[in-house]
Amino acid sequence: MISQCPHCQHPFSAGHQKKIEEAYAALPIGKSLKFSCPTCQMSVEVTASRQQSSAAGEVKGNMPQPPSLNWLKTGTIADKEVLDDFSLVMILMPNDHPARNTIATIFEGLGYKPVFPNSASDGIERMRFTEYTAVVLHSRYEGILADSSFHDHICQLPMQTRRSIYYTLIGPEFHSLYNLEALHNSANLVVNDNDLPDLPIILKKSFREYDELFGPLLAALRAEGKK
Repeated sequence: MISQCPHCQHPFSAGHQKKIEEAYAALPIGKSLKFSCPTCQMSVEVTASRQQSSAAGEVKGNMPQPPSLNWLKTGTIADKEVLDDFSLVMILMPNDHPARNTIATIFEGLGYKPVFPNSASDGIERMRFTEYTAVVLHSRYEGILADSSFHDHICQLPMQTRRSIYYTLIGPEFHSLYNLEALHNSANLVVNDNDLPDLPIILKKSFREYDELFGPLLAALRAEGKK
């Protein structure tokens, strides 16, 4: 059964979830249950299917859900699958964030040299003169992501420059490894604060997928003398 809004991804409360399940259980097969999300007020529609007894319904207009991260506790990814051509990583994290130095150490272990700009404007200025192959931005670095001048700068970069930068967003609002959310925010990877202890394996998995998708293109561009 649906447990969160397909539009804003906000989880339903236990009480609201119970009402949805009770109403859904009473639906004839093929009939739909319509209700508004209590958070964003968008309309949600769930259609009763033949698997009604297992509480599985078809959600119309629902986007793909965030991936399960259960494999993180037992999964491993070989070090050889990390991209080889990364060098400098710019990290923009609040100074008081408890994982700030840990993230730098993790990237060092993957072969990067971390750089901490003094401010968003300093980071933008540095990018004009130095090539960074990876950038990490915490969504609270400038208050909220919507107000971030640095994020706006990244989004406005010409494609020739942007495609050579692996852009990671970290914050409490993200669903780790949720590619649709990353695409929506013009990033390559999104990571939730709570999943930062698993960042090494998250990065390795994401780098591998990035290399499988874009590796041949980037290699062809380099062969033609283009970045």
